[in-house]
Amino acid sequence: MTLHVVDTANLTSFSSEKVLSSSLLDIGKVRVLSVNLEAGQTIPPCNMSATVLYYVIEGQGALRVVDEQVRVQTGSLVVVPPGTERSISAENRMRVLAMQLQ
Repeated sequence: MTLHVVDTANLTSFSSEKVLSSSLLDIGKVRVLSVNLEAGQTIPPCNMSATVLYYVIEGQGALRVVDEQVRVQTGSLVVVPPGTERSISAENRMRVLAMQLQ
């Protein structure tokens, strides 16, 4: 067994021009992304074939799944089933881990 450790403390790069996303881990059926949004930025609606867990490391905003919207903040964990449209918008600077499980 190989352990994979990802340090999220230093993933603090932001851009006022675009949402920054970087792949942290991609091993078989698991992919982890770091997503950083400035206040007012939005990830447009997309549909994923994987279950996605969103964990808010820092900040607050909203996550919309189909026609349901929930407020998320530091410490929130949201599980979105595969095949559902989702989007994220930031009220203030947000750092989010998106974990895709195939």
